[in-house]
Amino acid sequence: MRGQDVNVEALEALLRAGLPAKQGQARLEFAEPGLVLMCDGSLSVRLSLHNDDTGECAEQAVQLVPAGQTLGRTHAYVQAWVQSLPSLLACVVDRTGGRSMTPGMLEFSQVVLKDDQVQTTTQFLERFADPLVVEAWAAAADAINDEEWIRAVCRDLRLGEHADELVALRRAGIGLTPRRNGMAAGRTHLGGVPELPRGALWPHRQNHPMTLLAQIDLAETNRCDDERLLPPAGLLQIFADLTGNTAWDDLTHGPGVLVLTQPPQARDLVVTEAPTGTAILPHRAVIPVVDPSLPPLDSPFYHDLTGLDLAGDDPAHLSERLAAFNEFHPPLDDDDRPRHRLLGYADPLQDDPWRHCATTDPRTPPTQWQLLAQIDSEPDAQLGDNGLIYVFIPRDALAAGDFSRACGVWQMH
Repeated sequence: MRGQDVNVEALEALLRAGLPAKQGQARLEFAEPGLVLMCDGSLSVRLSLHNDDTGECAEQAVQLVPAGQTLGRTHAYVQAWVQSLPSLLACVVDRTGGRSMTPGMLEFSQVVLKDDQVQTTTQFLERFADPLVVEAWAAAADAINDEEWIRAVCRDLRLGEHADELVALRRAGIGLTPRRNGMAAGRTHLGGVPELPRGALWPHRQNHPMTLLAQIDLAETNRCDDERLLPPAGLLQIFADLTGNTAWDDLTHGPGVLVLTQPPQARDLVVTEAPTGTAILPHRAVIPVVDPSLPPLDSPFYHDLTGLDLAGDDPAHLSERLAAFNEFHPPLDDDDRPRHRLLGYADPLQDDPWRHCATTDPRTPPTQWQLLAQIDSEPDAQLGDNGLIYVFIPRDALAAGDFSRACGVWQMH
């Protein structure tokens, strides 16, 4: 695309005609100086993205069209992009839960320009209209950005020979954040009581009724499950024995956690009251958000893949050279809690929970245990002494949908 061929005024008129664009609480507006043709032939535009619920606002210049596009394709893409902004914004809102959104998050849509078969406005609109395609673009763009960051850190730390292994450690977890007032009610919540088949028995362990830690609507989490590790629909329910006196790794009395699934076609599910004496955690409505990370430094993954002991003798005193990896998985900090999560990596409060699982079930080595859920303490829902509960599952069992092999670890101060 040559600078003299680009009608910047016409493209800017397209943008001004389509903005502001709104989707839910997100509102995208044009900002000055507007559309700019860069010296490399790319097009940049300054935009502001508002969250009308929280009052948050982020303004920045974003790349609208990368260099190397033909004039006709540039105009077709911009026209389709403007018309599709509500659905593109919806993807950003879904992946972030509406929090800390920036205009730059919309750059993911440029992935479509890599498909040479898409040339016209109509063809671009067809691609933008498919939510599954748009979600896949956003996931791919996030993974590329994270890979570039990891490789840059590896270069800075003189670990370039291990970059491929460290990039492969990235996992796209799912954070569980509070559902704000005004948001549509969902079926995903922490605590409370579950929806069970009519007449189903409440889960027990050693005659102790178990406590519901979380009920997850998998249709809600599916849009954030970039690795497609969980079933796409149905309910996932996690129970734990919080009142018994038997250790969770005492398999003679059964595991301390129980994971149930309710299929999406189940029609007779009812909210089920807990038996007398059940420890019930407060009902807390949550929504899923994308939460990618690397393992914490005090985990077995780095050593097993690279032979490096990134944590050193004392994980609390990381050398300055290695501390950069904390940017991708900040150490557990009471000021940054609670941390509720599905998938991704755990935040160990004490020792290594992966090796604990491998000790309990030696069939699976530590690095093959996948975090299924991490449930943190809340001010009104303490898990022991400000503890965390981790539910792990062998990766092969998760792929097979066999949740019977789930293993629980409970850590507290």
